[in-house]
Amino acid sequence: MMVGRFGLIGHGVVGSLIARLLRAHDAEVLSFDVLLDDLGKSEATREKIEADGAVPAKFDEVVRRSEYVVAVTPTQACKDAARRATVLLETGQVYCDFASTSPAVKRELAAMITASGASFVEGAILGAVGASLTCPAILLGGEAAGSAAEVLNHHGLRTTAYSAEVGPASAFKMIRSVFSKGMETLLIETLVSARRASLLDEIWKEICSTLAPDRMEKVLQTWIRSHAISSGRRYCEMQEVARYLNELNVPPVITSAAAEVFHRSNTLGISEAFGTEPERYTEVIEFLAKK
Repeated sequence: MMVGRFGLIGHGVVGSLIARLLRAHDAEVLSFDVLLDDLGKSEATREKIEADGAVPAKFDEVVRRSEYVVAVTPTQACKDAARRATVLLETGQVYCDFASTSPAVKRELAAMITASGASFVEGAILGAVGASLTCPAILLGGEAAGSAAEVLNHHGLRTTAYSAEVGPASAFKMIRSVFSKGMETLLIETLVSARRASLLDEIWKEICSTLAPDRMEKVLQTWIRSHAISSGRRYCEMQEVARYLNELNVPPVITSAAAEVFHRSNTLGISEAFGTEPERYTEVIEFLAKK
């Protein structure tokens, strides 16, 4: 028999989606949000929670009455939430923390929660959460990750038991964010510059063509392999690009950071170490990872 009562700590965008998914799959959902304690916002927050099919409740009630407690607080609030919950939890309950934090923080949370006798599961949400009833992929970690994945998937979430240890799932998300958030900011800087230069459509088409599915992997590997012999030249090029963006009145934040990456590789002697472009992109990564 699957778990039927869930408690949510935090009812923002993620909490709202999870509540709706759980309710759509016949679960009972209690939900607490700090805005319930804000006189100016409590009524609207209560209405939102109820609209999502959940029952507004006090923090203590959510923790005590739930078989699975799912914390979807902002990053900066996850420790306080776990600290409050640990004195209320009992053996047999499962506390899932879905905040975007480092592996070290997740392990700290796990130590707090397991001291109460409850099980701890880390959750790493991959991808954006929108208004639709579509759950992004969620990696789970911890000794109870396997059973938690079974329960959560049964109730509408899309989870994978990634590791029996706490930490690897969050490490995956953190490192993935280097690329995804980095690419987002890179696109913003590129496209704003393109708009200022009246080249938005042309640059957008070039980006889409470069990263088309049938050529993307080859392009990415070529960039990294050629980094071994071209970092010096690319450093000078990006300095020039930064100067041009300043002319367009676009702060070259990402461009300047890219120049520094090229500069560091050059000062590490990467060109001298390779001489020619290596066959495998991993050779470049191994060289830089050891420095």
